[in-house]
Order: sequence, then structure tokens, then C-alpha cells
Amino acid sequence: MDKVLKNYIKSFENLNENNISKLTKLCSEDVIFIDPFNKIKGKKNLEKMLMAMFQKTQNPSFKVIYSIGSSKQSIIKWNFSCRIFKKFIEFEGLSEIKIKKGLIIKHEDFWDSGSNFYANIPIVGRLFRNIKKN
Repeated sequence: MDKVLKNYIKSFENLNENNISKLTKLCSEDVIFIDPFNKIKGKKNLEKMLMAMFQKTQNPSFKVIYSIGSSKQSIIKWNFSCRIFKKFIEFEGLSEIKIKKGLIIKHEDFWDSGSNFYANIPIVGRLFRNIKKN
């Protein structure tokens, strides 16, 4: 496994409000991050987004299940858990990580926001759970 990717994975698995910069130092200044809720560019914006995650959830945690790829591009399968809306949620997703000149230049997450997030929101969640049944 590429050293940058190994350190990036370790940083995500140990991420907390006080060490976000440890993760972002592995990223290019104009890193792109995409997930079902965000499309951001830049290290500072990534730091703000991660800090917001800690402010909106309790005990968010990532655990990497496996990674495959090369020194330029990898896929990571992970498990995420947290408490939000007074509920414990946990789900798996995939991330595509692109590396250039020893820095992360793109991180794109793929996961089901309907089943894994919206279904847990009070009132709105009932609608998503009913859609999923059908």
C-alpha cells in the first residue's frame, strides 16, 4: 500500500476535532472532496466540513475494512458510525482516492444517503423507510 494512502487511512481512523490538520496535511491545497452532501475544493474547506461533522454528530468514527489500488488511485471500503438525532447509526461506503505527487488530490465518497441518513431523521425518516420497503 502506498505510504500516503496508509497515513491517510490511519488519520481517518483516528480522526477527532483536535487532529483534523494531521489528515489535511496529506492533501493538496486544492483537494476535491465529494460525498452525497458536499462538493468542496480546498484544504481549508475540507477542514471546515470535517469540523462541522464533529459539531453535528457525536462520536463519529471511521473504520477501514480494506483498500485496493495503486500509488495513483485507490478504493477504500469503510464503516462509519456516530450518534445523531439521538440514534446510533452505522453504515458502509466506498471512497475513491486519487493521489498525485505524494498528496491526496481527490476524495470521493459513495454511500446511500437515503437509507443511511435521511431514514434516521425524525418525521422525514418515515417517508424514506416507506419508500425503501416498496
